[in-house]
Amino acid sequence: MIDTQNFLVQAMDQALETMAFLTVIPDEENMIVPEKTILAEMSFSGPRNGTIQILAGTDFAEVIAENIGAMDQVNDEMRFDALKELSNVTCGLLIPMIASTESDVFDLTVPVVKASDDAPNWQEFIMQQNACIVNVDGFGVATRLILSEQQT
Repeated sequence: MIDTQNFLVQAMDQALETMAFLTVIPDEENMIVPEKTILAEMSFSGPRNGTIQILAGTDFAEVIAENIGAMDQVNDEMRFDALKELSNVTCGLLIPMIASTESDVFDLTVPVVKASDDAPNWQEFIMQQNACIVNVDGFGVATRLILSEQQT
């Protein structure tokens, strides 16, 4: 049995450090819990099938967008794109961790986002099985890896 939750946090931490200069910190008590959320989701199929979900607040998405694009003014589309890119890079880093062999081939979907009214609220999301909460430079971010049965 692989430790998918730990792998997902490792992959997201590496993605955040590389693309947005942000770090997952161990303190889960002193973080901003988002009121308005954005859910980024990306699926993959192959020897293992699954979906990565990242739920974060609009403020966090704005920080990522500013750091990636070195911009001062960020709009909703840029926030959404930044979270989609985070899910894309996280998925790319996670797949080798859960692959059975180096020759495993996976197909990836295009990341999608759901904002505020369409996205689950924070409490609803973190109560789900396999949900993991991390503190990213003071922002609460929830993530989840849903693995389904292997293809035959």
